[in-house]
Amino acid sequence: MSYFWAKYKESIVLVILVLLCLMLIGSPLNKQANVLRNFFQYLLQPSQEITTELVQDNTNLARNISALFGLREKNIDLQEQVYRMQGQLQSVRETLSENERLRAMLAYKKSASRALLAAQVIASDPANCFTSIWLNRGSEDGVKVNTVALAFQAGKIGVAGRVIEVQPQSSRLLLLTDQDSEIRVIDQRSRFDGVVTGENSNSLRLRYFLFESDLQAGDDIITSGKGGIFPAGLMIGTITKSYLEEDKLFKGGTILPEINPGLIEEVMLIIQ
Repeated sequence: MSYFWAKYKESIVLVILVLLCLMLIGSPLNKQANVLRNFFQYLLQPSQEITTELVQDNTNLARNISALFGLREKNIDLQEQVYRMQGQLQSVRETLSENERLRAMLAYKKSASRALLAAQVIASDPANCFTSIWLNRGSEDGVKVNTVALAFQAGKIGVAGRVIEVQPQSSRLLLLTDQDSEIRVIDQRSRFDGVVTGENSNSLRLRYFLFESDLQAGDDIITSGKGGIFPAGLMIGTITKSYLEEDKLFKGGTILPEINPGLIEEVMLIIQ
């Protein structure tokens, strides 16, 4: 059949057209018009159906695109709400953390026998946060050179350092971790005493403990009261390692400070 159509399709089409013309000639005009209209409708019906489907598809596509844009806008709104809520949550956490530190400072102040003054950190050395910081209290508040500062972190209280420079409304605090810091201390367990110096990092060095000193990892180191600056009994930190010095005359070691000076935000100044 396909061979027959391929070979004689021109003749077949010509015959159909001739027959169609003869039918039209022998029919009334209105009937001819109807025949032509029906014929062309028959020919155009597939394309009309395709066009209708295309229009419907385009309409559906436009609706889908509009819906996608609507979802995108809603998604953006939801993201903005999430960011705002995260910011509010962070603010609440920060407030709770600050309140916890201030409550600890207030409780210590009420129980302490010394006069204490709260101060906030207003500046620090950007190159090394373990050297010195500036406080918002100065000579007008009773702060003097060598005023001792305590800090509160995670429920712990420890020495932060001592004041080395005073302005009317601000002061500079030398942190205990500064390499120029030197504090007379004592091992709370064995009662041997020596010196703690800073290392410009979150670590301290034990020095000048007698050869027979009993120093063990885990021992607490506190101020001895010697030297005339730091009162006795203030917490410095915990021994992490002890060793014999190179000169074989003294023992030394390393200490983890009770508080991290690089994270100090407020201090309590001991006013003499």
